[in-house]
Amino acid sequence: MSFMLKIQWDIKQGAESDFRKNQEALCKVMLEHPGVICYHVDYPSERISQWTEVYATDEAFASHLANEKAKAPLGAVVEACDKVTCRCWGNPNAASKELLAGFGTTYHASGESSFVLHPKADKDSLV
Repeated sequence: MSFMLKIQWDIKQGAESDFRKNQEALCKVMLEHPGVICYHVDYPSERISQWTEVYATDEAFASHLANEKAKAPLGAVVEACDKVTCRCWGNPNAASKELLAGFGTTYHASGESSFVLHPKADKDSLV
């Protein structure tokens, strides 16, 4: 089942550069997993980063986190933070929920028919 994560990373004083370096590495790893539909990173302030991640399947999520190239950067990102807030929309399976438990994830309901992935999405579409 598809699901979306919105994560806020409250970055420790002095760890901003390390956080950004590792965040950039994670964005590159995402490109190895076609089921990772979206990986958006925003910096509303120097020590706050907000991410939106959309996964087509639980398998895509699990493989992204299991990728050896992702483990060190993700660990460094977590270590660089004072606080991580993770919110989830959609219906991840039990295995995904177990992975998300380490981030203190909370689950939220979307409006009816308001969270869908186009089953024939085409990244090269001109229309």
